[in-house]
Amino acid sequence: MNLKFPLHFQARIIERGINVEHVKDAIREPDSMESAFEGRVRVRKKVEAREIEVIYFKDGFRDRKEQYIVITAYYL
Repeated sequence: MNLKFPLHFQARIIERGINVEHVKDAIREPDSMESAFEGRVRVRKKVEAREIEVIYFKDGFRDRKEQYIVITAYYL
C-alpha cells in the first residue's frame, strides 16, 4: 500500500496524536465505507478502544501502483 500524506495532513497527524498504523488499517480493512465529496472515500475502523475516520482518494494509472492520498483522519 502506497500512502501519500500532504503537508497539511502531516501537521494534523502530530496535532491529533494519530497512529499511522490505524490509518493504514482503516484503509485496508474498513468497518464501513462510503463515497464522500468529489470522489473521495470515507472509511471508519474500530481500533483499540476508539474509532478512527479517514478520508482519502485513490490516484492510480496503469503503469504505476495505486496511491492512496490521505486528506484527513481523526478519532471519533
